[in-house]
Amino acid sequence: MGIIQSIKQVADVASLPVDDAEMNRIATWMSLYQGNPSWINEEWDDFKDHHHVSQIMSMHMPKVSAKKMATLVFNQAATITAYESGKEPQPGKTSPDDDQNGPNQMLQQIFEHNHFTVNFERWLEYAFATGGIVAVEYVNNGEVKIRFATADAVIPLSQDANGITECVIASTKVVNSHHYTLLEWHQEDETAYLIKNQLYKSTSTDGSDLGVEVPLSEIYPNLKPKVRYLKAQYTRPTFQYLKPNIANNFNLDSPLGVPIYANALDTLQMLDETYNSLMQEIIMGKRRIAVPDYMLQGEMNPTTGKRKWRVDWQERVYLPLKVDRNGQGNQDIKDLTLPLRTDQLIATINSLLRIYAAQIGFSAGAFSFDGESVQTATEVVSQNSETYQTKNSHETLVARFIQDVATSCLELAKNATSVPYSDTADVTINVNFDDSIAKDRDENAKYYQTLNGNKALMPHIESIKRANSLDDKTAQQWLDQINDEEQPDADVDDLISKNAGEDDADAG
Repeated sequence: MGIIQSIKQVADVASLPVDDAEMNRIATWMSLYQGNPSWINEEWDDFKDHHHVSQIMSMHMPKVSAKKMATLVFNQAATITAYESGKEPQPGKTSPDDDQNGPNQMLQQIFEHNHFTVNFERWLEYAFATGGIVAVEYVNNGEVKIRFATADAVIPLSQDANGITECVIASTKVVNSHHYTLLEWHQEDETAYLIKNQLYKSTSTDGSDLGVEVPLSEIYPNLKPKVRYLKAQYTRPTFQYLKPNIANNFNLDSPLGVPIYANALDTLQMLDETYNSLMQEIIMGKRRIAVPDYMLQGEMNPTTGKRKWRVDWQERVYLPLKVDRNGQGNQDIKDLTLPLRTDQLIATINSLLRIYAAQIGFSAGAFSFDGESVQTATEVVSQNSETYQTKNSHETLVARFIQDVATSCLELAKNATSVPYSDTADVTINVNFDDSIAKDRDENAKYYQTLNGNKALMPHIESIKRANSLDDKTAQQWLDQINDEEQPDADVDDLISKNAGEDDADAG
């Protein structure tokens, strides 16, 4: 029985927004990301009719592309700041003290203790690779915690126009050779958000079935069966689901996402097969020399009793050619080595990489193959490029996800008696992504400056603020210091006049 059918029976519901076919697709995408696609094993028979199963060599492009997109969208240069609602910094009046407010200090403490900035880039890679992730916020030992789960652990229960509103998160664990599944139900009623925890123990040795319900204390002694979060205190659930900003064309009614390469599986297979052909070309194209077969035969040394070889038997370059020692047959030594087709195969791989880049939203040339490894474009991305536009598209959902996580963390901190925080949870969360990958700024500036008659395009203080990510107060201090350092040297005539005046005064 599939997980969806099991959930239906446990929840006693007739239908869910997703089915087992969708969960199977997620499993397929997960296998691709983990380097185990369906085409990875190659079956063949040798000339003696012996059957072989071997693993072809892979370029692991799902991993490479998901990592690249995650790094472009979010990295440790991004900043997340909380401001009390109504007290957000006004343009032109920002200062270093703006971040020194109670909500932001608590948020930074929570993020630091959970290593959020470091971990989120990794989990964002999982989202791009498998179609989504879920974050859950909770309180443990007086601290607000954030944990993540991959797409295969999330089963939606209900949805609205904004996405998943209720879900169950399934997590598995093996203890003493027994397979356990924890079902964490996130639901709501008119007055509260509800969390119910149920533990199931599989009745099969491989954990293929959900099994029977057992007490939580069997492996989670400190986990509460039920928790209520009143809507009077909480503005949103304590879970958030993030997916790539790509339409799910496999199930138009599904709230679940798809990975960036969901519609490029055929290209991925061709890439792996062509890459494997290249590697096999190198292996099979090694030198082959045909020599008379008697030259590969050994003679027994009557004195030592050991066989003496005429050539090194460990050298596989030689192939025996049947000849007659009496002179019959071809006695020549022949080099059978064929020229390698590496140039054609490398060109094919690069053509496929360009197709793959277009299918997943990257610019042509984002990936290239030099004959040894895949290279990703390291130059700064043009603002007008496909890569930059795709990055901005994904950032829309990522920013909202981070804002929801941050707000939920502060609401937990304010309402949990064990957390030492008494400030407000009514906040505005500002997410600033690292846009230093954008180039063509010089070209754009030159273009508009030409239209403007080569005049300045922005005030000096604004350029200082943007170039160095400064607030208005600090930027003004920098500008004042620059102006002081750039005071022009005194004119020679002024110095002469000043000295002449001093001489006249002395003479008087």
